[in-house]
Amino acid sequence: MITHDTARRHRPARALAAGILSALALVLAGGVLAPASADTPSAWESAPDVSPLGFLLVLVIFPLGIAAVVTILAVLPSLASDRGYEPGESWRGDAEWFGGPARGVRAADDVAPEQIEASRASTGGTSGRW
Repeated sequence: MITHDTARRHRPARALAAGILSALALVLAGGVLAPASADTPSAWESAPDVSPLGFLLVLVIFPLGIAAVVTILAVLPSLASDRGYEPGESWRGDAEWFGGPARGVRAADDVAPEQIEASRASTGGTSGRW
């Protein structure tokens, strides 16, 4: 239980701690916000002035030009080929079966059911019999 006398005794310690923290905060803020006092060495050459056009060329125009060239080079092959698929038309491309028969998708129709059963019995699969 804190009595009125106990609170009065801790008042100077609190005031001292608040004063120290305030002074420390001001010193740190002054150190962070103050400009650097160092100057460029006198032996160094002074940097040439850059014109606004030079600034725009290096930081805006050249990067945008490079991006435009890369975009054109990426889109150019699709522009040079045929129209591609148009909605409402039938698909004109050949079907592709990755990992399928070497002669293509049509070769799957040439396989007899007996060949499929014979290959299942000798090649393993999920049952693990090789």
